[in-house]
Amino acid sequence: MNEALARSLAEFEAGRIDMDALIAVWRRHGCEDTAIPAKWREALDGMLMRLESARLFSQDSCSFSRSELLATMREWLARVQAQVQAQQ
Repeated sequence: MNEALARSLAEFEAGRIDMDALIAVWRRHGCEDTAIPAKWREALDGMLMRLESARLFSQDSCSFSRSELLATMREWLARVQAQVQAQQ
């Protein structure tokens, strides 16, 4: 799970995958992973919905900052990794 999420984020930032592919990976390996506590999956779903909305804009707008959303995804991943490790 975590490897797929981190890898997809790096691939997106490097331009190797597009926004749709990034969102699909995060939905599959994040939102649908029952090993992740429900509150974390719900938070991720909200972030992905904002990212889906942001992709409609070619650049950052006053309402959406793609770079801030990606930074938030990185932070979410770090926190959920710590949470899952603490539960093991």
